[in-house]
Amino acid sequence: MKTIKMIFFDMDGCLIDSEIVYVHSWFELFQEMNIPIELDEIMNWRGKNNRLINDRINEFVGNMEETLNLRKIRDDRFYVKLYHNEVVLKPHALDILNYLDSKNIPYALVTSTIKEKASKVLTHFNLFHRFKFIYFGDDVVDSKPNPEIYLKAVNQSGFNKSEILVFEDSKNGIEACNNAGLDVV
Repeated sequence: MKTIKMIFFDMDGCLIDSEIVYVHSWFELFQEMNIPIELDEIMNWRGKNNRLINDRINEFVGNMEETLNLRKIRDDRFYVKLYHNEVVLKPHALDILNYLDSKNIPYALVTSTIKEKASKVLTHFNLFHRFKFIYFGDDVVDSKPNPEIYLKAVNQSGFNKSEILVFEDSKNGIEACNNAGLDVV
């Protein structure tokens, strides 16, 4: 049995129960604006960065300024839900982090979410200080399923890939881990 010396966590969907709030915020907005993007497609955006999602929305809207305005509206709605406690920590997330702390196992956050947005969420839940390091979606050029973000995290960790375990929830995130040669649950 191999020894795990480092843990990487995705944020949305693994530590924070936010994915469904993001998805429904988009879907409700698209319905209000009569933009024909289906719920199934929005579900597949999980783990992708803003640039890729914006490009897809822009295919329907045809105007990047309007696309960015829609994103701002969606983000504002998300933050209202966050501050009204509709976005919560995943069950036992703090227990897991506390356990890892008790065993002196370092952990990092590796998320497709951009720093500005993730920082608000991490601050809200008082998690920012807990991670050895954090990689955000805007720290890389290519989003998950591209392994770039995980390869950078491996390099910064100082551990071999075989000593790292990743917690991911999205298809794109799992594929990124597989593409990086990392064990993922």
